[in-house]
Amino acid sequence: MKKLMSAIFFATLYFVVVAQDYKSAQRLSFEPALEPFYHGVASGDPLSDRVIIWTRITSQTTGTLNATWVMATDTGLTNVVQSGNTTTNDAKDYTIKVDVAGLQPSTYYYYQFEHDGKKSLIGRTKTAPTGDNDFLRFAVVSCNDYQNGYFNAFKHISERNDIDAVLHLGDYIYEYAATSSPGAPGRTHEPTNEIITLSDYRGRYSHYRLDPDLRAAHQQHPFVTVWDDHETANNAWEGGAENHTPGTEGNWTDRKNAGVQANLEWLPIRQPDVNEPVKIWRKIRYGDLAEIFFLDTRLYGRSEQGGNPEDPNRTLLGTDQFSWLKSELSASTSQWKVLAQQVMVAPLKLPAVLGGGILNNDQWDGYNYERQQLYNHVRNNNIENMVVLTGDIHTSWANDLPDSNYNGTTGANSAGVEFVATSITSGNSEANVPNSLVSLFQAANPHIKYFNLTEHGYFILDLSKAKAQADWNFVSTIESQTYTSSVAASWYANNQERFLREATAPANSNVNPNNAPLAPTSNLAVGIAKAKDNVVVVGTFPNPFQNEFVVQFYVEESKKTSLKVIDVLGKTVLTETYVPNKGINYVKVNAEKLLQGNYILLMETGKDTYRKNIVKVN
Repeated sequence: MKKLMSAIFFATLYFVVVAQDYKSAQRLSFEPALEPFYHGVASGDPLSDRVIIWTRITSQTTGTLNATWVMATDTGLTNVVQSGNTTTNDAKDYTIKVDVAGLQPSTYYYYQFEHDGKKSLIGRTKTAPTGDNDFLRFAVVSCNDYQNGYFNAFKHISERNDIDAVLHLGDYIYEYAATSSPGAPGRTHEPTNEIITLSDYRGRYSHYRLDPDLRAAHQQHPFVTVWDDHETANNAWEGGAENHTPGTEGNWTDRKNAGVQANLEWLPIRQPDVNEPVKIWRKIRYGDLAEIFFLDTRLYGRSEQGGNPEDPNRTLLGTDQFSWLKSELSASTSQWKVLAQQVMVAPLKLPAVLGGGILNNDQWDGYNYERQQLYNHVRNNNIENMVVLTGDIHTSWANDLPDSNYNGTTGANSAGVEFVATSITSGNSEANVPNSLVSLFQAANPHIKYFNLTEHGYFILDLSKAKAQADWNFVSTIESQTYTSSVAASWYANNQERFLREATAPANSNVNPNNAPLAPTSNLAVGIAKAKDNVVVVGTFPNPFQNEFVVQFYVEESKKTSLKVIDVLGKTVLTETYVPNKGINYVKVNAEKLLQGNYILLMETGKDTYRKNIVKVN
């Protein structure tokens, strides 16, 4: 199982998940004033002259929906530099992505969408620099399991005013069924079943993107994202996954394609090749200081876990992606070559007293031949300043990347360095590791300079002409929305040194000299008015449906609410009544007896009515 290393160090049961029987249940906060842009705004994949901007329209109207957008250099959106029109429809789950071009490098921009006279929140983004630049700063995150606690780390990131972008290394959502014991009150995710179909994945993304702290982080900073395994299924590889059973869960390719499609719809990612949706490996150049290569170690070319690590036919990246990476590393003229990917590159061996051997074959340890080919390429081509960014294992690590004859004291014969981000919320240890075990473990792995198995948060990556430094920022709790934050550890590699040194302090907090005003966060941002509706249907999943569908809806107050399905002749063919909780609710509707065709879904509270078109298919 994935996270096998955790079981060695501490007794933690990882996600025992039980689907809940329910009629209606409150789950999370909801902002009616954001209508119809309840999921907020986001930006991503910034280049020096363009950036993706994103939103989603939630409307009573189906079919093609029109929207306008503006991009300006000021928070009041008076100095507009780009604007345009766009459309969306059910084929995109009513999400919108616009690749806004014609921008200036290293510049903050503010953007907003409008639909049917109503405006979204104002988002802030920043383009990448060109040429000579002195500093870059990124927040590096991974593994945000909604069920396991509050997204306090995202809130902390949203309040920062000193980063160029957020680099998300994967496990943005989790595919598991709802747990009966979430990590904090009200944090059960939806749908409650394990997600398998396209409508399931879309519903899970919709649920995550309503979280106010995640929404705020997206509003304030551009994200660059890559997926790990839980965006499809645990321990995924090219042809399957540990958490996929073809006999009961259908064809793996169908499930993989559904997870990929929902990811590309709901996140502000620029597809390198629209004809190959699974191909998301790409690079972003941040001037002469850095190039960041975003890799996929999951779905594109990974061989199944468990084979011989020295087999030259086994691959983690796949032939095409690995060839691309080697070519790009050789051609790069930027000072720092940064690999943003999912699973730990550095070896992770058990102490001899615990049996020795590799701990987790889901990591690069299970694909040692390919790892050695990467090291050989770096050494033979004299590629300096390779920095690897890693997520996946819910814990924090600072590693040298040991090649042959590595010296743990001097760092000689290290191929590069690796910084591993802990999780935003996903489960890790609840207890500190005994010092005796720490000593044994580090003796077996002298290239590992720091690790922390208990805290949640993220790290800041600072790149300058002198060094690359990671500062691990931890939040005090994920069980409550009241928290504190602290910097727990700092490690760096000097320019043209391939090994780590411990820093005496975090990098200068003023490292980014181009701070700009944050985007407005109030619900009274330009154009937004208090919603008057007592009931809002946020989504129906799936639509079209076959035998059942789930309605995600908001009510302003807890009172008797009726759900009706009306056919094209105006006849009510299905009625159910609920007394939902105030806030977001979910109900599962059995529509097995309905005939194929078009219907109108009505939600009525006595105060007002919300209607939405739905379709039943065979």
